[in-house]
Amino acid sequence: MSVLPARRMHSVRWPLGTWPALTALVFGLCVVLMRPPLPIDETRYLEVFHESLRGSPLLLRLLGEPYAEKPPLLFWVARTLTWLPIPPDFALRCLPALSAAASVLVVERLGRRLGLTLAGWLQAGLWIGSISGQFLHFDPLVTLSVWAAVDAWVRRSELGFTAWSAAALLAKGPVAYLFLIPLVWSLTPLRAWRPGDKARAARGLALALIPLAAWAISAAALGGKEFGQALLWDRWAGRVAGNVAHARGLYFYVPVVLVGSLPATFLLFGRRQPQDEGGAREWSTRLGWALLGILVLFTLIRGKQAHYLEPAAPALALWLAWRIESRPHELRLLRMGARAQFGLLLVLAALGALLLPRAAASVGTRGSDLIAARGFLLPMAIVAFIAVLGLVATTRQRLSAHGLLIVTLCGMSAGALPIHWLAGELLFPHELAEALRSSSAKVAYLGSSHHGVYALLAPTPELDRLNDAVELSSWSELHPDSLVLVDPKALGEQVPPGLVVVARDVVHRAPVLVLRRGS
Repeated sequence: MSVLPARRMHSVRWPLGTWPALTALVFGLCVVLMRPPLPIDETRYLEVFHESLRGSPLLLRLLGEPYAEKPPLLFWVARTLTWLPIPPDFALRCLPALSAAASVLVVERLGRRLGLTLAGWLQAGLWIGSISGQFLHFDPLVTLSVWAAVDAWVRRSELGFTAWSAAALLAKGPVAYLFLIPLVWSLTPLRAWRPGDKARAARGLALALIPLAAWAISAAALGGKEFGQALLWDRWAGRVAGNVAHARGLYFYVPVVLVGSLPATFLLFGRRQPQDEGGAREWSTRLGWALLGILVLFTLIRGKQAHYLEPAAPALALWLAWRIESRPHELRLLRMGARAQFGLLLVLAALGALLLPRAAASVGTRGSDLIAARGFLLPMAIVAFIAVLGLVATTRQRLSAHGLLIVTLCGMSAGALPIHWLAGELLFPHELAEALRSSSAKVAYLGSSHHGVYALLAPTPELDRLNDAVELSSWSELHPDSLVLVDPKALGEQVPPGLVVVARDVVHRAPVLVLRRGS
């Protein structure tokens, strides 16, 4: 009687496409567990999330003020996870890793539809894709939503296409259309075209705007006229034409594409060969044009960040998978890229070991002590060792394309873990957090709030803002057990009488003093 269950258990196999997604998820969650949030972006998003849990989910706030910078979907999904026994910080910080892993599954499924076996591994292994799930930002969720919408379109699921397009818009705003429209067009040949499909696509994309518009109008009504102007215009169209943050040069994305495409960068420049006839030729050509169009559009937009291109990475993974599998003789280009990627990791480890001693003044107090004790050398040595192992592994001539991608994904992800640990030790304000955790007294600050870092670390969410040293002295007399967080530049040349410095730290390269009334 035990034979049948044994056979059934023996027949259970993980689907091949789940392995790259599972690998990406494991490494992404390891980063969350081993590294605290990094100022300023990660800590800011966490504080916005904390305030949303205490208030209305429709109107995001930062330090009590309406927050117009980002749409709400990431915070809404994290809020849903808190209904489970999951700590709020982990609920938000794990979402990029979950989204990145789910994107790998979607790309793997699309690749199988195209007859490709490498698409999932390439999506997980491309440097821009593997890094995306290791930081708290919005683009991994945008990537998942955009490509789930493309997958639904290919499967002729109009409802799924509209719903996922709406999710993409709620995750990043109208800029998601810059991905949705060209990518849907590029993979339309897989859809078994029927009359009226253009109208269906236009209708789905138009209906997808309704949830975003409903949220934006509701939030604008709750936040007031000035906030409504910022939310409905400044943060979207204003970023294209007006004065914007993150203004970069015209060629900013060139190194982003070259480095982000590793280990397959050299395949972008391989010699052209006669392409396959039929559907493969049409969709691959369209996908190439879609990628070029997206790159041009984002180059013309003044505000630029490397992670803005993440939703285009799956298209690159599909195109590169087709190129590798249709031209097996170009495996050498993938091998060259893998060696270049591990070589670059080795160079980064060496540069880190050489240059970190010069950064002692720009990191937190604990990080400065770590640098003084040369504690950064061990993680850098581990990174270098992993890079050397990866270089040695790529010399095996029998290693297939699958093998090379597995080696680069696991090697680069493992090499990133010591770097993340070191970044957490250097950049997170551990001394400031310890000083705030050790006290339940009221907290005030003079100078910058550092985008919510103080509120995130303080024992109570309410912080008093002080305007000058005179107000600081009077406030501390009224609250003798309180803590005051001070930017030394705002304080002047000396600490006011009666106050003592109980801790020092650095937040985003800015020094911070923690003051308390002397006994």
